[in-house]
Amino acid sequence: MSNKGNPNTHPVLQTEQMRKFQELLPDEYVDQRWNAENVEFAVGPVEPNPEALADKSRRTLHRREREPNGKRFPFPVPNGWFAVAESRDLTPGDVQSHHLFGKDVVLYRSDSGEARMIDAYCPHLGAHIGCGGKVEGDGIRCPFHAWRYDGATGRCTDIPYTKQERIPTRAKVRTYPVVERNKMVWAWHHLEEKDPFYEVSEWPEFSDPEWLPYEIKTFELATCVQEMAENDADYVHFTYVHGSAPIEDGEQIVDGAYKRSANGIFIRENFGLGCTLLRLGDVFRFASSVVPIDEENVRVVWWFTGPRSSGEDAARIIAEAFFSGVSQDLQIWENKRYQPRPVLVKEEARIAEHRKWASQFYSGVTPQTLAND
Repeated sequence: MSNKGNPNTHPVLQTEQMRKFQELLPDEYVDQRWNAENVEFAVGPVEPNPEALADKSRRTLHRREREPNGKRFPFPVPNGWFAVAESRDLTPGDVQSHHLFGKDVVLYRSDSGEARMIDAYCPHLGAHIGCGGKVEGDGIRCPFHAWRYDGATGRCTDIPYTKQERIPTRAKVRTYPVVERNKMVWAWHHLEEKDPFYEVSEWPEFSDPEWLPYEIKTFELATCVQEMAENDADYVHFTYVHGSAPIEDGEQIVDGAYKRSANGIFIRENFGLGCTLLRLGDVFRFASSVVPIDEENVRVVWWFTGPRSSGEDAARIIAEAFFSGVSQDLQIWENKRYQPRPVLVKEEARIAEHRKWASQFYSGVTPQTLAND
């Protein structure tokens, strides 16, 4: 049996954490989201379980079926910019090993301070360059036989023990375009190794001394970038999963890889499929990068800031509130299957629109694969 009421009176939302979060928000926004009368709860909201984001043993898994081809999703790792590390965690000479985009990669900072990312395996005899590799100038030496690879081109520039003059042309590792913006190291992935076709914008609040140092949250999920991005176009789920009145995107602007949705002070900007900035007036900035680990798993990087005038704990309070909120989505995302042709009603038109927009970020995928007929 469904019941109707004010979302703020629901036990799931009557927490000290939610109270502190709502105190930072404009009254009008709180009234829209949580003080609306006669919101119908046919199911839910889901009990938050933030501990499960850090501890996978606390998660519930019911999904067992797979598609006949053995794949869970009908599309590959998307093309785009993704936040692969915090800039402050990579100092000159540092070497990090990661598994991203379905590949083992090595991230390092050159002696001159440039962040570089390359495929992990040396074409010589297959050693993992991140396991003992040494930064030298702008390049890095393999730990096995000390072959040196240039950070910009990936070409081998030195084989210290050979007397032959010519270095084999196949002595080369794949390099990834890298930029540093908004306190993060961003790497460009393209399945066909094509150049970037959009940029990551600068978000000045993350460097503004009048705004707080950022608060970061990271976690891994068994889903894909497409499914997480689609959640923003699904307004209705906010009631049944999160216990709030749905707030639609309102005005929407789409310009190639860029998408902007605005409803009053609530503004969401998408830069490609896995990069989002959420603005709520002058209350907070919430940046998100959903990084593909492979075709079926992602690493989520969220970082938050707010004006110092809101108090020194403001960024932390905002981060904890969103962290708790996304834990309500956890069991849905990890147990659902992708529906290539979903049965939608008219209120869900934005889901089909979003899928068409998302198709541009895949190699070898048509809009019909992602969108409703």
